[in-house]
Amino acid sequence: MSVPWDATYEELLGQALPRIAEQGSLTPDVGLKAVGLDSLAMVEVLIQLEGAYGISIPDDDLAPGVFDTPASLWELVVAVRERQTAVG
Repeated sequence: MSVPWDATYEELLGQALPRIAEQGSLTPDVGLKAVGLDSLAMVEVLIQLEGAYGISIPDDDLAPGVFDTPASLWELVVAVRERQTAVG
């Protein structure tokens, strides 16, 4: 994870996946499915991420593995933010 996530990201995942709070803190390699991420939660998380960071995550970026861990999902957020900031 090259860019550490911020408090907004951790709070957003904690709200969408309350079982994360049971673990004490969000760790980069926790399995998101193990803490309750299902298809409905994926949609909710995507909508929340797009709103919180002012991005639009293209469907093409939703490759297998993106939702495996907080770190993999954060990497996507960072990559999309960088691309969309560069484009303006």
